[in-house]
Amino acid sequence: MHHSEELKTLGELEDLMGEEGGAAILDFWSPTCGPCKAMAPAFEAVANELADEPIRFVRINTATQAQLAQPFNVHSVPTLLFVNNGEILDVRVGALSGPALGKKAQWLLRKSRGEGFFSGLFGGRSP
Repeated sequence: MHHSEELKTLGELEDLMGEEGGAAILDFWSPTCGPCKAMAPAFEAVANELADEPIRFVRINTATQAQLAQPFNVHSVPTLLFVNNGEILDVRVGALSGPALGKKAQWLLRKSRGEGFFSGLFGGRSP
């Protein structure tokens, strides 16, 4: 069972990048890119680990869906975008390891829940 999804239309991308789009990690990749292929299993693994969390793992094939990469000025792959409700919170160019990707996904989830520095100070932590 795959927990990441392929994004193929502008409509899907607009939903994802909308104000209610929630947390998502966008993986811009291409079939001829070695590092992209090397990172794919880690991307799937983290998506599977966080299958019950409110975060989407989305892959965009820049070879077939170049028009979806253009708005983000993606020039090299892999490029990872960390997005929450349409806002790009971080961009990473180059492959991430599974642990690094997992850490970034947890960071994005905390951001999407509004768990910043201050909520931690004031006991807003959930166990």
